[in-house]
Amino acid sequence: MIRRVLMLVPLLIGLSFVMFLLLRLAPGDPATAMMSPQAMNNPDYVEQTRRNLGLDEPLYAQYGIWLRNLATGDLGTAYSFNNKPVLNLIGERVMGTLQLQGAALLLGILIAVPVGIISATRQYSLWDNSVTVGSFIGLALPGFWLALLLQVWLGVRLDWFPIISTGQANADWSERWKFFVLPIVVLTLPNIAYFARFMRSSMLEVINQDYVITARAKGLSRRDVLYSHALRNALLPMVTVIGLQLPQIIGGAVIIEQIFAWPGLGLLAFDAISRRDYPVIMGITMVTGAVIMIASVMVDLIYVLLDPRVSVAGPRNA
Repeated sequence: MIRRVLMLVPLLIGLSFVMFLLLRLAPGDPATAMMSPQAMNNPDYVEQTRRNLGLDEPLYAQYGIWLRNLATGDLGTAYSFNNKPVLNLIGERVMGTLQLQGAALLLGILIAVPVGIISATRQYSLWDNSVTVGSFIGLALPGFWLALLLQVWLGVRLDWFPIISTGQANADWSERWKFFVLPIVVLTLPNIAYFARFMRSSMLEVINQDYVITARAKGLSRRDVLYSHALRNALLPMVTVIGLQLPQIIGGAVIIEQIFAWPGLGLLAFDAISRRDYPVIMGITMVTGAVIMIASVMVDLIYVLLDPRVSVAGPRNA
């Protein structure tokens, strides 16, 4: 495990190098992005702004300075956003994304797992066919279209829920839950569709294995066979799928947060890209990349807990 954790360091450095080059090669200039059209007509002012931001240095020097600051835990200072430290900006927004995406992921798992299990145990029944059709519809619905539709019907016409999160922080706790309903519904529906379909396939594969058939032939009840033998092995592929979804909790759904004006990392990333704010984009990339890599290590650990036959260390002669 120590070896795997140490491998995260060169992977993160490689990620930062690739992202750094892509940002510099992309069209646009952070110096002019924050200026008015009148100021852009002054070449001296533009050049002075570039020097103040350190953009006049060679690329290798800029990357070296950024990497040196990263080693001390400093992700830099934002070009815009009132020149706040990037780490503070991410800290202010990360809780909003964790609340929204975490609730959507948890609800998706709690609903999809039992739905997938029942669908697998009642294969080709009305329930199974309904789940299959519903899963395809849930996966096919564009998130932005569903968000706008819910805003029009539930927010504007029926006035049940607020359509944007402006004013959420100042609302009473008894009213704050209303701001969560629409974005959580939009984010949870595709999770339910994806997880339920995957859980069904995984459960079907397991219940047709020889050891499950043998357990039933020995007289064990259907409930004991399903939940004591089959379910544990069927959850193994689900762990991988859920682990791949964990980075979305940190990265956020950029489009959904933009539509609902949700103060999370997704909206911060959208604003930073629009303003060509290199330090903020790099900071969000590094945080998201770290979460993806840590999630992969966590998935390996959960594998061992669910299936003792899986070894974290690998073969002894390796």
